[in-house]
Amino acid sequence: MRNTTLLLFAAAFSLVPLAGCNDPLRVTDPDIVTPGQLTDPSKLPTLRAGVIGDFNLAYTGDGADGSGGVEGAIMYGGLLADEWINSETFPTRIEVDARTIHVTNADLDTWFRTLSRSRRSAEDAAGRYAALAKTDPGYPEMLSLAGYTYLFFAENFCNGVPISQATPSGALVYGTPLSNAQLLDSAVARFDSALAVSGDADMSNFASVGKGRALLDLGSFAAAKTAVSGVPTSFAYFLDHSENTDRENNGVFRANIPDQRYSAADSEGVNGFPFRSVADPRTPIVLDVAGTGFDGSTPLYDNLRYGSRAASITLATGVEARLIEAEAALQAGDTANGGGFYTALNDPRANEASRSYFDATTAPGTPAIGVLANLSPASAVAAGGAVKLLFNERARWLWLTAHRLSDLRRLIRQYGRPTESVFPTGPYFKVQFTVYGTDVNFPIPIDEQNNPNFTQCTDRLP
Repeated sequence: MRNTTLLLFAAAFSLVPLAGCNDPLRVTDPDIVTPGQLTDPSKLPTLRAGVIGDFNLAYTGDGADGSGGVEGAIMYGGLLADEWINSETFPTRIEVDARTIHVTNADLDTWFRTLSRSRRSAEDAAGRYAALAKTDPGYPEMLSLAGYTYLFFAENFCNGVPISQATPSGALVYGTPLSNAQLLDSAVARFDSALAVSGDADMSNFASVGKGRALLDLGSFAAAKTAVSGVPTSFAYFLDHSENTDRENNGVFRANIPDQRYSAADSEGVNGFPFRSVADPRTPIVLDVAGTGFDGSTPLYDNLRYGSRAASITLATGVEARLIEAEAALQAGDTANGGGFYTALNDPRANEASRSYFDATTAPGTPAIGVLANLSPASAVAAGGAVKLLFNERARWLWLTAHRLSDLRRLIRQYGRPTESVFPTGPYFKVQFTVYGTDVNFPIPIDEQNNPNFTQCTDRLP
C-alpha cells in the first residue's frame, strides 16, 4: 500500500486513502491545523500528513547536512554499519563512518531530535484519532508509526534512551532512561494496540510486520513468526516522495547522488558485506559519472535502489515477513531441504508480486530483479553456514531500509559473533582516524544531559 510522505510538517497534501490504493483523495485547501481545529474530525487527514512528514524525516531524511538536508535512520545507521562509506569532508559523518562517535556530534543531535519529534507527533495524533475517529484506518497507522520510532531508538542507539513527554499545555516532562528491551516492549505494545483497533487489512499487515521485527530484536523468534504469519509476501507499506521541494525529496537519493556525501559501500573495512563486488539485482550500484564524491578523492558509487528524488521507500514488506519466518525456522533447527527455512527464503525469490514494488522504486532502466534461483543446503555451505546465508539474504532484500545496523548488532548479541568479525575494522581510509573505532551503536547527544534524569548511556553494548 502507498502512503504519501508529506514533508511540510503541518500542511495538507494529496493523500492516498488507506482503504484502497487506486482512488486518491485530494485535500484541496492546504492550511495549518490550529489546536482549536483538532476537535474536528475533518482535520485529521491534515494531522496525519504532518505525522508522516515527521516520520519520514527521521527515517529517510531529506538530504545531507551541509546540503540543506537532515539525515535519517537509513543514512546514519547504514553509515555506522557497512552500507555506506563517507565521500565528503564533514567531521560529524566521518566520526560515524569510522565508528568513533562523539556525544557532541551535531548531526547526531539533529537526528535524535527529529526522531523524538516524530515519536511525539505520532503518539499525539493517535490520541486525536482515538477521541475523534476510532474506526478510521489512520488510527492504527499512527499507533504503528509510533511503534516504529521506539523500535528505531532501540535498534540504533545505546542502552538507556530517555523518552520525555509533553503535557497538553506543552510543558516538557523529562523521561528516565529506558533499556533497549524496554523500548522494544514499548514498540510491541503500540503494534498490539494498532492490531486491536484495525479493521483494515493493510494496517493490520503494517502493524504485524513491525511487531515481528521488534520481537526478532528481542530474540522471541517463535512469537515473531506468529506475528507475521498472515502477512502476504506481496504486501508493502510505502513512503512516497516528490520532486516538488527539498523537504519532499527522497533523502537517500539526495545524500548519495546529487549531494555526493555518501557512497554505496562494498566490503568496507575487511568485514563489510560485498554489496557491489558480488553482483545481485537487489543491490544495484554503479560508479557515478563524476567519479569521486564531494571530497574529490573517494570513489562515488550510486545506489540505484532509489533512482530519483521522487522514488518511494518501503518501511514494512511481506518479504521481511518471510525473512522473519526463515529466522524462526533456523532457530528451531528446521533447515532441511524443503523445510521451513528454505521455503520462507525461496518464497520471495519466486513470487513476482513480492518484487514488483522493489523494481518500481529503482532508477529508470535498471533491470528488474526477475525470478531468482532457489536456495538449498548447498547454498548454505557456499555461504559459510545457514546463519550467514540468512543474513546475506537480509542484506540484499532489506538494503537501505534501516535494518542493517540492527542486524549486525544481532549477530553479536544473539549469535555470539565477535564484534570485529561483523563490523568494519582495521585501517580507516581518511586522515581524521587511522583505524576504525569500536562503536556498534549511537550515543545519546550531549544536549540530553540537560535532562536531570539522564547522565549518559547505561552501556554501549550491542
